[in-house]
Amino acid sequence: MIGDGDDDVLDQLQSSDEHVRRVALESLALRSGSRDCTSYAAEVGQLLETDDNAEVRRAAARALASFGSSEASRQQVPGLLAAALRSGEEDKVRAASTRALGLVLASGGAGSGGGSASALANTVAAARRLQALAQDGSGEEVQLAAVEALASLGQAACLAPFFNSVFVSVCRSAVVEVGRSPSARLEHLELLAGVLAHRDTSVRLAAVQASGEVGLSCSTSLIVALGRLGSTEQNRRLRHAAVQALGRSGDGGVTELLKFLSDVDEDTRHFAAETLGSVGGEKAAASAAALLCSSEASTRCAALQALGKMNAQGRAHSKVVAMHISNEDLHCRLAAIQALSDLGDSSQAGALGMLTTDANKGVRQAAVTALAKMDVAGAAETVKFFEDDDQAVRQAAVKVFSPLHSKLRADLAREYSEAVACRMLDEDWRVRLAAVVALGDLHAVEFVNQVGALCGDGDAQVRRSAVTTLHKLGAGVVRVAAFLGDDDAGVRGEAQRVYALLGGGLGVDEDGDLSEVE
Repeated sequence: MIGDGDDDVLDQLQSSDEHVRRVALESLALRSGSRDCTSYAAEVGQLLETDDNAEVRRAAARALASFGSSEASRQQVPGLLAAALRSGEEDKVRAASTRALGLVLASGGAGSGGGSASALANTVAAARRLQALAQDGSGEEVQLAAVEALASLGQAACLAPFFNSVFVSVCRSAVVEVGRSPSARLEHLELLAGVLAHRDTSVRLAAVQASGEVGLSCSTSLIVALGRLGSTEQNRRLRHAAVQALGRSGDGGVTELLKFLSDVDEDTRHFAAETLGSVGGEKAAASAAALLCSSEASTRCAALQALGKMNAQGRAHSKVVAMHISNEDLHCRLAAIQALSDLGDSSQAGALGMLTTDANKGVRQAAVTALAKMDVAGAAETVKFFEDDDQAVRQAAVKVFSPLHSKLRADLAREYSEAVACRMLDEDWRVRLAAVVALGDLHAVEFVNQVGALCGDGDAQVRRSAVTTLHKLGAGVVRVAAFLGDDDAGVRGEAQRVYALLGGGLGVDEDGDLSEVE
């Protein structure tokens, strides 16, 4: 442990035992937070420059890093540290001195543009010296320390030379720091475009992410370089990042973004379509519509997906989208139906209604789902699917008119209550179930007798839902009483609950007279 007096400190710093000198420096660094150690700077600097032991010199650099708490320190220490950056010094000492130089200058506010004029001058001079470390044969640790120091000083714009470093970690670190600095990334757009072709995947990824931070200020060359990754990059994650970066560039990136709609990877195509849709605008919509003529079904699907996300601009191309619901490729047909569903363009409800004769059940179901979003025209076409050969399609069509399970407005659905009520006679219990639930949600009281008649239905779930619907319709206890003797415990339990809620437990007839309840 270092002594308390100045003489003890100096004695230990001048000791012939290298271990004592190193421990004294380490202890001095720790003590500096509570006491100004500027008076020892000259002695510590001397050790940094002349000591025979590299570990002692490194400890001296670290000690000097902690001396930056006063203006006097910030004036004296940088010069001492800069001297240790000489090329003949060991890398571990140069790296420690480099980091220390950044810390000392940054502690004076130089990194944020503060500090005195002399401190700023020191920063500029140090930045030049640190920048030179990229080209003087310095090792990896030294160059990494230089990148860190320049970034801490707010001098990320000086990191350009490190883009060409032979060390992947250094290049990647420099690109990351440039990407974090708004001014630096704008200054180095062309360099970022060049690094996108770097041999190392991690460096390319860092460059793509930095390009994404540029946003609407992306240069043409940078946008083109990002688009080129669609055909040259094997890493899917990196292509996804390129798509995201192009999306942030707005209209300027649309042309290159379109290339990713033809990507070999389905997830990438999907992400590109979603991104293009979020960019939106007339240019994006027109470009996506043009791709509907592609010979590749996967590209057409991605273009349809993108158009479906473009709201008003996409609706301008609804007629062209509707042409693809009869496409020879099933995936394209489904994508076209989904796009029309997302756009909610009721002018194409008739085209979807014609799919009642389509041989594919999935296509017919998708058409029903899309029609639910098309208001009056959609409702009129949905009824046509009530007679579908497949119960799942009929069930889906009936659910369109159930306000709690559909996008169709309740006031429009109410107009089709009679058609829905007819489905309570359907041969499939699932369709009958959907119908009775829909009538309850619609509060179609005019069909209370038909709902009550379901006490004889062959399916317990239908009967139980009928009891719930009777409650919603405000039916009398007599109609609910018909379910009290049901063979199914679930139906009986629901009937007893509703019967009690309607006042049946009090033994009150519908005419208001008291009677015994058997």
